[in-house]
Amino acid sequence: MSWLSPFPPRIPLGEGFEAFNTWLKDHFGGLFDVIGTVINWAVTTLRDFLTEPQAAQLTAIAAAILAVLLVRARPIPVLVIVGSTIALYVGQATFELGNTLVNHSPPQLFLWAMHLFGQEKVESNLVIGIVALIALVVVAAVYRIRLPLVAAVAGGWLAVILCGWLLFGAIPEVIGQPTAILMMLLLSTLAWVVAGWKLGVFSLVALTLVISIEQWSNAMSTLALVLVASLIAVVIAIPIGIVAAYSTVVSRIVKPVLDLMQTMPAFVYLIPAIFFFSLGAVPGVVATVVFAMPPGVRLTELGIRQIDKEVVEAGEAFGASPFKILTGIQLPLALSTIMAGVNQVIMLGLSMVVIAGMVGAGGLGNQVYQGISRNDGALGFEGGIAVVILAIFLDRLTAAITRRSPQARAERAAA
Repeated sequence: MSWLSPFPPRIPLGEGFEAFNTWLKDHFGGLFDVIGTVINWAVTTLRDFLTEPQAAQLTAIAAAILAVLLVRARPIPVLVIVGSTIALYVGQATFELGNTLVNHSPPQLFLWAMHLFGQEKVESNLVIGIVALIALVVVAAVYRIRLPLVAAVAGGWLAVILCGWLLFGAIPEVIGQPTAILMMLLLSTLAWVVAGWKLGVFSLVALTLVISIEQWSNAMSTLALVLVASLIAVVIAIPIGIVAAYSTVVSRIVKPVLDLMQTMPAFVYLIPAIFFFSLGAVPGVVATVVFAMPPGVRLTELGIRQIDKEVVEAGEAFGASPFKILTGIQLPLALSTIMAGVNQVIMLGLSMVVIAGMVGAGGLGNQVYQGISRNDGALGFEGGIAVVILAIFLDRLTAAITRRSPQARAERAAA
């Protein structure tokens, strides 16, 4: 009976998994390289902005906000301005076109910009952003489109620029970390506008504490990683949730996959992530996306399925297309539930920062991991406190956005 193999036989599951990963890397290695490059660029760019905000970046953000506010009312002039601005940015990055235009302009036109943020020369990207901002404000003024909001955005941008000039130029010897102070004020103002003065004051005090314990740079690195991972997870999760809400077959297929993603230990995600993307921020982002995505899918599906069928049938009776019903009825009514899913995605993403720090992602997770490795309680405690502050800030911010949704306001009014 020696020819009989013992029961149960050994199944080379691990070897098969490794062989499958090797096959994927051999055949799709270029795709993984592109994905890794894009993710690394996104994390690095956002981290640099959060740690060292530049006047040109703030101006571009203000112009983008104005474009979003105005594009539905006057699409043609706004799109022309946006297209021209993008072309100038690309021309500056490729051929230094902005430098050529600035050098051939009257010097008095841009001299004031030389002193912003301690600059010794005119920054072409800043000039391009200011021109775009002025053009969008002119469009809003001529056509009288959402003037209070436009004035608030333009005035806020001017206040930030003046605040930056004050921090960097007028009292640099008083402020130890001017870029950190500026970003802290911006985040606190955002919290105040979105969630009220209580969260604004809390953010001001708590983020000042993060600066005081010298964890600001690490906190912003962690925030950049979490925001990029959460954005990717939400972009993937919401469409899957919508399809699952429309199709019972897709829902039955997706649910066990989500169960597997939620029950599998987070460290397991790092094995293929490191294999495909090596060490650094990218495997941390990939593992965070896989770990944090399930609540987004589940709550999107739940939000759409729990809408009364009578409301959908009323839209169909008026001749609305399926796409119009989805975007005009189902998604707005399910927004509070979807935002609850987004909140959970962000919180789960933040819970992965320590594990991400173990694979070279840096940030607060690395500080906590170093504190554990070196038995340095002070370092680990400071990193942990900063993680808690970020968690409270992001949780209250997303919860406030959920409370301000039309459905949530209607439910409060009905109650």
